[in-house]
Order: sequence, then structure tokens, then C-alpha cells
Amino acid sequence: MSISIIFRNRIAMAIGGASVYCGLSLAPAQAITTPGVVTGTAMAFPSCLSYQVEGVCFFLRCKLVACWIETSIKISHYNPDVVVSTYNDPLRHPWVDIGNIVSKTMSTAGSSILGKVLDSSGGGLETSSAFTNYKSADAIGNPAGMLANMVAGGNAIMPSSLPIPGIKELSKFPSQELPEIGRQWVSVPQEIANTVASDAKKTLQAPMELLSSVQTILKSVQGIGQIIEVAETVQEISSGVEAFQKAASIVGVGGGSMFFCPGGASLAVHYQSDLDSPFWRGYIPVEMLYPQSWIPGLGEVGNGFTQTWGPTYPRSGEVIQTHPVKASAVLSERVASIIYKSAQPHIYTKVEPSSSGYKYFSNQTFKWQMLHPKVESGCVNFGSNDAIALTTFGDGKTDSGDGYSWNLWKKYICCKKKGIFLFSVP
Repeated sequence: MSISIIFRNRIAMAIGGASVYCGLSLAPAQAITTPGVVTGTAMAFPSCLSYQVEGVCFFLRCKLVACWIETSIKISHYNPDVVVSTYNDPLRHPWVDIGNIVSKTMSTAGSSILGKVLDSSGGGLETSSAFTNYKSADAIGNPAGMLANMVAGGNAIMPSSLPIPGIKELSKFPSQELPEIGRQWVSVPQEIANTVASDAKKTLQAPMELLSSVQTILKSVQGIGQIIEVAETVQEISSGVEAFQKAASIVGVGGGSMFFCPGGASLAVHYQSDLDSPFWRGYIPVEMLYPQSWIPGLGEVGNGFTQTWGPTYPRSGEVIQTHPVKASAVLSERVASIIYKSAQPHIYTKVEPSSSGYKYFSNQTFKWQMLHPKVESGCVNFGSNDAIALTTFGDGKTDSGDGYSWNLWKKYICCKKKGIFLFSVP
């Protein structure tokens, strides 16, 4: 049965769902708005961009009976692709306009998939002894990432509705990712694999029950369709264009021989944990198949056994962390590790560039900029070791509503295509 959810004038109604949200405004104090996301991104543009010339790409071009070599500059820089938010209650999403609409919509969709009403996530902010944090999370395309194309003289077309994740990537999991997980276990010492992770190995050897659960979820998601209309908010985004044009003059790029690698930013919902509730909430524990979920030191946010952050795996909404800002950071890293890869066992839309005129070089490097509760003008890398420091990451930045938004700046390395790619130097 198809469920269509249409939002107009910021009033959300779930057709055929169990609950209706109507214009309730319980957003946290000082919550960020879409124009605020755009201007906040522009403010960090000079320090987070990190534009560099990396080398030269060589291409082969042929015409009729003649062939020749052409070159183009190889560059790298960071692009603000998505805004990742973590929160406890859909009605208190830190991104008050778009994020609030998305979280309420997907809460209803997630309830339809599981066949029961989803409760709000329980945070660990209430008491100093609360070690376990559980939060919802989402990744929504940063409209500023599209506006960044204007800095290079391009155009940005803003949609009036937000596409939401489907089953494309999840459907690839049995044939692509599951064999890769098996190959990862080959490098794990046999005694470890036979003790702490014996159940995971058994499941990999006989995965039919697990795959049956995944197939059930695929069918459930296919029966849901959503349209989230944000035309009013999109009109407000135009206020950020001038800010980006000013940012271009500050960093000295825009037009001429300088260019950007078009990033994967699009005004779309790339991930929403309530829609992904069978996996994010652990009802189907596919994440426990990964060796990183069992072996300390693999897939950590930070390096070494003294790091004070947390593990990237299993990529669920629960994290053992006493500091709420660090808990949000770890969960944000988990979301990032999902949306930039193919065939992951989650319901999401992969973030990837759509331009065919560029040769991209693979990398998985990110930087983060806090947008809520405080808009910062620079980027940081999560995972710094502060075990013996007097202060820790996030001190003075906690939010009373336990909601946080981060701008994810993804590094891109590319050159403009001039024919058939041969090689690059370096």
C-alpha cells in the first residue's frame, strides 16, 4: 500500500499513518534555520575550503586519424555536502525548518515499516552518570554546497521538494557488501574470530535468515512513497548567494583558470535514522557482521586505545559516551561512513557527484563544522586525543535540548576531463 506524505506551509500530515503533526513549534532555543545554514557555511568557507593544486592529469584525445595528449590541472578542496544532525525528539530537531519537517515525516514512515509507533530517542544528558547515549540522526543535503558552484561561475538549481532515501543501495548488500565482509574476516586472527566473533562467522556462513529479514524490509520500504515540499524554504536560500559571492573574493577563486570539483551536495534527504529504524535501532543486527563491531581498535573515531571518543561500528544509534557533544560527533561519523559508500546495510541515498565532466580520485576524508548550538567559523577533525588534557572536545558547546548539527565538508580531488584518462602526476 502506497503512502504519500505531502507537506505544505510547514504543516505535516501523515496520510494513512498513526499520528498527525500540525505546526507544533518545540524547536530548541537558538535552533538554526536554512538561511543560517547557508550563511554559516559561507562564514567557514575561507578556512574550510583548503583549495590546493595537486598536480596534472593526462588525457588521450583522438579525432579522425590523429591522436594527441592533453592535460588539465589536478586540484583538491573540501565541499560542504551535507548537514548531519543528531537529536532525541523529532519535534526538537536543531535544524528548525527543513530538518523539523523531515524528522517528523520519517518518524511516521519508520512506524509504517516496523508496524508500530516509534518512541523518541533517549539521550544521556540528564545525569552525569549516564554512559549510554541513544539518538536519532539524519543527513540532509546542504543547499550551500550547491551554491558553492556559483563561486566557480556555475548555476545552482534549487528543487522545490526533497527526495528521500530508497532501497537502491540496500538491495545491493547481499551481492556486493556481504562477500566483502567475508573478505575482511580473512585478515582477522583465527583465535579472535573463533572466540569473540563466532556468532558473526556463523551468520556469514549461513546468511539465509538474515537475508530474509533484509528482503522483508525491502518490500516494506517499496510500499512507502514520500513527497516533502519545501518551496517556501528554498526561496529563503537565495539570501545566501551574496554571502558566497563575498566568500569567493576572500579566497581568490571564481572564474578564470580556477575551478571547483562539483561535490555531491544536493537538496535531498540522504539518511534519516527513523526511516532506517530496522538497522539503526538494531532490530536487524546486520552491523554485527563487520569485524570492526567486535575488535577494539578497528574503525574507531580517533587513534589508539587511549582515545576518548567511541567506535564507528556498529553503525547504530547507541554509543557509550559521557560527553553529549562527543556522542553526537561519533554518531555523525557513523552516518558519514554509510552515505559515502555503496551497498551498505541501511536505507539511504549515496552522496556522490553527478557531473560527468570531471575525473575524480577516490578518498574518504572529512572535516566538520559545528552549526548548532554554536555556529563556528572553522572546521575540525573528530578524534583528537584529549585523554590527559584539562578540557575535552565540546566543553562549553553542549545544548540543553541535546540536539546538534554539523556541516560535513568532504574532500574532493579531481581534474577536468579532456578525453580518455591516462594517468596523473602525482
